[in-house]
Amino acid sequence: MQERSKSKTIIFYVITIGLSIVFSLAILEFGLAKFYAEIEESGPDMSFDPTLGWRPVPGVRWTKPAHTLSAHTVSINQIGLRNREITREIQPELRRVILLGDSFTFAKAVRSEDIFPSLLESQLNQIGRFEVINAGVPGYGTAQELLLMQDLSKKQVVGDVYVLMFFLNDILDNLRLDYSNLEETPARPGFAILKDGELTQVAIPRKAYSESLVPAPTGPPHFVTVEVVKRQVASFVQSRPWLADLITKVGFEQKVPRMPGVVNGWYRQDVLKAGIPLTRALIRAIQVEARKKGANLLVSIIPSPFEVYPETYHPILKNTFPDNKYIEDYLSDQTRPQRILGDICQELQIPFLDLLPILLSSNSKELYIPLEGHLTAEGHAVVARQLAEFIEKHL
Repeated sequence: MQERSKSKTIIFYVITIGLSIVFSLAILEFGLAKFYAEIEESGPDMSFDPTLGWRPVPGVRWTKPAHTLSAHTVSINQIGLRNREITREIQPELRRVILLGDSFTFAKAVRSEDIFPSLLESQLNQIGRFEVINAGVPGYGTAQELLLMQDLSKKQVVGDVYVLMFFLNDILDNLRLDYSNLEETPARPGFAILKDGELTQVAIPRKAYSESLVPAPTGPPHFVTVEVVKRQVASFVQSRPWLADLITKVGFEQKVPRMPGVVNGWYRQDVLKAGIPLTRALIRAIQVEARKKGANLLVSIIPSPFEVYPETYHPILKNTFPDNKYIEDYLSDQTRPQRILGDICQELQIPFLDLLPILLSSNSKELYIPLEGHLTAEGHAVVARQLAEFIEKHL
């Protein structure tokens, strides 16, 4: 009788503890779902543009990126840039720096005061009067940046210095190729090099194909608690390769969801054969535009997190794509994109800044947002300091 009573007591406590855990997780899941995973956007952020393909919609929107618990505003001015309104009047002794780039320069996931265009302006203003304009637009390649530069000039927004912030996917953007499957993306404007070597536009954007105007799929339901933990763990592990190795050794298989753009863009000969001459021609066209305005052009390349955290990501790449020729080529020649772009800039006599060394030397810090790939606020701070020195040197 006493044994039965003892068993009932144990069962009671086990059930009570189990229900308490389930109830606590339910409350946590509900709370996180309400606070953490609410809609990231408070309104549409892109509209179709017949010249550029898409353009940010003017206005102020709230966003809550998936890697953070806090929301912030993203303000788009009347000409479609993440920037304060631009004064068209000439101001004596004020030098204007225009940053041409993509989502790394636009930096939606980071507060405006912490992104490198804002930090760069503050740092340059310690040596003179500068206005830095953030002309980065998510998804843009060099072709769209050329067209945006021309569009801004028509609106009397002209720089004394243009900085082309090149990212590794840009070679695919210029060829109008999807990052993962290398299929054509007709939403982009297209350029080609004629037999006489001249650059010409051969395709205009087609609205029906513009993924930038389609809301991202939400996917199947999932536990927000698990997603939060996964993102925080990924952020912690990224800068600690020993921990990534330990996780693999205890049986947790780590893989990337698709072939990285850096590999598809720079380690396939068919892409390089077409992409390098076209990218060179587009950079040359931006240089010519800058010279027409009496401005200097500088070029900087932002590396991929795969390059900045090799000890963490390279084993994961080999695990995801075993015996893959392109992965092996990448691992045997990891700085090919930087070398090729540097050679192009040297040929065109354009000052070039490779950001890989400074980010590599700082990779004990969390410089990139895992599972998303863009710079964190800390990464932006590192880039801003290096850019300020680079621009000051070439004024």
